[in-house]
Order: sequence, then C-alpha cells, then structure tokens
Amino acid sequence: MGKFTNEDIARYYDLSRTHYERMWDLQRSRSLHYGYWDKTTKNFHEALLNINKVLADKAGIDKDMYVLDAGCGVGGSSIWLAKNRDCRVKGISLSQQQVAIATASAAAENLQDKASFDCEDFTKTSYTSESFDRVWAIESVCHANDKSDFLNEAFRLLQPGGKLVLADFFRKDGLKSADDALIKRWAEGWAIDDFSTRKMFLEKMENAGFTDIKVEDATAHIRRSARRLYLAYFPGKVGGWLYNLTHKKVTVFGKKNIDTAYLQYKSLQKGLWDYLIITANKA
Repeated sequence: MGKFTNEDIARYYDLSRTHYERMWDLQRSRSLHYGYWDKTTKNFHEALLNINKVLADKAGIDKDMYVLDAGCGVGGSSIWLAKNRDCRVKGISLSQQQVAIATASAAAENLQDKASFDCEDFTKTSYTSESFDRVWAIESVCHANDKSDFLNEAFRLLQPGGKLVLADFFRKDGLKSADDALIKRWAEGWAIDDFSTRKMFLEKMENAGFTDIKVEDATAHIRRSARRLYLAYFPGKVGGWLYNLTHKKVTVFGKKNIDTAYLQYKSLQKGLWDYLIITANKA
C-alpha cells in the first residue's frame, strides 16, 4: 500500500474509536496511547494519565505557556494540561469527529477557555510562526509520511527558547526482511506508512534546527500496556471473525486493526522497536 492520506488517517481513528472504548478506557481516560507505568502507577488508568505528567515535567510546562498538542486525539492530554498545569492548549487532529469530542469534553470540564481544538494537519498548520512555547506529541508523529515535515513545522511554530516534547515508536536499524515485514504489517494496520529509526529521526531533528536533544528509552514503561493490548487480541479476533461474517462491508482498517494488537506485541518481544521520549530546544 502507498502512503496514507490525511483522510485515511482520520478515517482509521474514526472507525477504530469503538475498539478504544471497549479495550482502552477511552471515555474515562480520553487516552489513545500506551501510557507510562512506574512506581507511582497502581493500575492501567493511572498509567494512561501518568504519561502526561512525565512529559509535562520533562518539558517544564507551567501556567504561563501556550502548548500545541499535535495529534491530540479526543483531547485527553490537552485537557489534562489545562487542568493540571493551568496553561493554554491548542489541540489539533485530522479528524473532525475527534475535534468535536475534545471540544465537548473541555466544555464539560469548564476548560473551554484554556483548551481549544482545531482540525489541522500538524505538518502544515495555519498558525503564525513562533506562536507556541511548547509543541507536544504523543504517538502521533509516526503518522507523518516524512517526519521532517512535522519537525520543520514544529520548529517554525515554536518561539525562541521553546521546546518540543514527544513520545513515539521507533523501529530498530537493519532489520531482517521477515522482521521488517512484521513491522510494516503492524504500521499499515494503524494507517502508518512506516516508523522512523532513532538515528534517522535524530538526524532530521538536527537538520530542522533543534538543539539540546535528549532521549529516554521508555520501552520498559509501556510493556504492560503492550501486553494488555496483546491479550485483548484473542477475544477481539473471535469477535471480529463473527462480525465479519454478518457485516460484509467491513473496512480493511477494521479487519487489520485487530491483528495489530498481536503484531505490536510480537514485534516488541522480538526487540524490533523501542518506545522513546524525546525533548529538544529551539535556540
């Protein structure tokens, strides 16, 4: 399959929302990511919220800042930041459905003056240069066909002295053909053209102009979530098979999304990818 379009990505998230609601505590956590398990987290819900604290601390986010949540999903991180760091947040998504859900959730929390949402492409936004103090992205940059497009736009949008903070998946270098095919099957099921390697991504960050780049390998902190998703694969596979029998027009994304629950864990167990948290400055 060729490169996924913005419409493909938005459609993937719209179609898979029910999967996240059933398996991923979506309505309560508003989280579409793996979270971050550590000694402070007692359960899955706490881990999903904890990634927000971890990234906010690394980025030094406080009440005087304006943050761009690039790939905001249903607004969970944006609302957490507005509530817990008292900062202003602009969340953006390719999905009008996600923007509507996020907007309603912010209003329900009486945070609409702090957290607002637009349907925008994070590789070419409509915002003026140097509009934001921080650019934030959790498991969204992987969707950029060319990661440089996101990095260049993030650099443009940041004020001097601003910071980029992100958490995402990175494939290992030099994979064998069978392992490479496994990673690509997983990526395709999530409407991702391909994952970047750490080396390639860091080179693109430097080329975009970022300095003081720091990397944390957080793979150990997401393993429990990856296993949880893997365990959901087995009942999901049976349910999906029954659903496909009675719904002949089920989409390709619908069919492949169930398999990704298995593929992401199998590839993790084989050591084919890492989960990294990266921060970088704009001088």
